[in-house]
Amino acid sequence: MRELRSSAFWRAVLAEFLGSLLYALLGLGASLRWAPALGHVSGGHVNPAITLAFLMASQLSLPRAVGYLLAQVLGMLAGAGVLYGVTPGPVRGTLGLSAV
Repeated sequence: MRELRSSAFWRAVLAEFLGSLLYALLGLGASLRWAPALGHVSGGHVNPAITLAFLMASQLSLPRAVGYLLAQVLGMLAGAGVLYGVTPGPVRGTLGLSAV
């Protein structure tokens, strides 16, 4: 629990939040039918699956993994919200998600 009081921990959590926000914003934005200007975006380093893999491999402490996961989920939600707000309605559709 001492780790939760360190500034390095909170800097790392903030970095995960910002990385996840940008991944959602650019990743989902790249899948929309804009003019082809964004290209392919890879988010392998800000992905909850990667965080879980590092936790299972004992490369990440439990408090840090939980902090990263929360930051990644919140970052994704914030990124999707920003993308929704800046995308014109006719382009927005389902924000690149499959729909029935």
